[in-house]
Amino acid sequence: MVNLEQIMETYGGMVRRIATVYERYPDRVDDLTQDVWLAVWQAMSRLHNPADLKPYIARITQNICVTHVRRAVSRRTQALSETLPDQGPLPDEATGHAMQLARLVEAVRSLPDNLKSVISLYLEEMPVKEIALALGISENNASVRLHRAKAAIVVNVRGVL
Repeated sequence: MVNLEQIMETYGGMVRRIATVYERYPDRVDDLTQDVWLAVWQAMSRLHNPADLKPYIARITQNICVTHVRRAVSRRTQALSETLPDQGPLPDEATGHAMQLARLVEAVRSLPDNLKSVISLYLEEMPVKEIALALGISENNASVRLHRAKAAIVVNVRGVL
């Protein structure tokens, strides 16, 4: 069995990127990432097939992040805005790219949990088969959710432009 330090080095970027989809504040992303690694360490004894390590970690990450969001929503007292803030004119190309990326991230964050979980794993370049395995759904369901997530993101991003 591979030790946790090697696992963290290999999959640390993936865990952080998935956490970033669910949380916008870097210090909270750090907390989520720490929670994920603790949960992975506790769950390693239940992993029967080492070949399934990546989807296993992705699923743990998704579960921790969804739980985090649900708790945050239940504590929130302000109503959420349905629109993204107006970004104004683009001062230069680098800023324009950063703003497009920010819009894309916001579009992903605004998706329902079932679509957000699929698209965040897809953005980690996981094939549909592994996404289905990580989320405990059928490949067909994963494909449908992925298609719906992509369509919703396109609509959301075009609506802002």
